[in-house]
Amino acid sequence: MLRLIADLLSGISDDKCHVSRHGGEEFVMIFRGCTLTEAKERLDRLRESLAERRLVNRHNDEPFGKITFSAGVADVFDHPDPRAALKAADEALYAAKTGGRNQIRVAPKPGTAR
Repeated sequence: MLRLIADLLSGISDDKCHVSRHGGEEFVMIFRGCTLTEAKERLDRLRESLAERRLVNRHNDEPFGKITFSAGVADVFDHPDPRAALKAADEALYAAKTGGRNQIRVAPKPGTAR
């Protein structure tokens, strides 16, 4: 399943982003040449498309059921350094998970209300 997700994430990049596994079931994507809004929209379209698919295990023909994901998105230029941007994206991901999952959340700019 993780390989499928990685392939799908790579597919939305147009060779203008880097996809890397970050921890157990988390990935980090660094988009180049697109806005924060465009990155969120790409991820949202992929999220919706994946949720509509009905995947089946090739080894035993058992359905996996509905596959969803959540994401947090941050603009590295809004933060003092890349680590701060990664932390902001991780906090947005956590907000997506606690807010019901299967959604994309954008991290607020530092100093703005959440």
